Amino acid sequence: MALDFEAFEQVPRRSLVSHVEAQIRDALVEGRLAPGTRLVTKELADRLGTSITPAREALVRFAASGILAAEPASSFRVPELTEERHEEIRLIRKRVEGLAAEMAAQRITGEGIARLETQIAAYTDLRHGPDLHAALKANKELRFALYRAAEMPTLLQVIETLWLRAGPGFAYLPRSIGSAGEDHQNYTHLVQALRARDSLAASSAIMRAIDDGADQVLFALRRRQEA
Repeated sequence: MALDFEAFEQVPRRSLVSHVEAQIRDALVEGRLAPGTRLVTKELADRLGTSITPAREALVRFAASGILAAEPASSFRVPELTEERHEEIRLIRKRVEGLAAEMAAQRITGEGIARLETQIAAYTDLRHGPDLHAALKANKELRFALYRAAEMPTLLQVIETLWLRAGPGFAYLPRSIGSAGEDHQNYTHLVQALRARDSLAASSAIMRAIDDGADQVLFALRRRQEA
């Protein structure tokens, strides 16, 4: 019996584009694409097992939003990170993510807080391990779980865009982000604030967490510039 190929549906091209976008997005946020990294359309397509078209479309979308810079020969580049750019992103992140934490404190459920505590525990274990990217991924997951609890979709999109701009700087961090100093208590204070429905305390905890991470990146950035 002959195989009826009409019984199968082709994968929509849009799904392929979304898949490529997701891969690039995760790589940026998790510090796997350092500032200055060049992305060649064909190389990316080969790596992801797709045709050139969805890879190019995904890259063009990131370039249109300023996350990547378009270059000749069907290539794109992660923008270089300067101290001025880094500090600008830090300031904006503190305002918008602080607002998200403030609103989340009013709207998050008890179950949501419990899940967040589990995610924080997982992140705490990973941040002392040798896999920087796994720790950054766990941190991203718990932070966006908090921000989704704010129930403000537009604000969530703004935060994601800022993380895409800040994420490449994480590539400058040491392999273990918990290797120096003691654990900060920002997430402990965050959970306490959420349980108390203290919006200002929740916002302050997140802003301190942003400062802690940004300070580490700034220190590493300055060392690279000096070298």
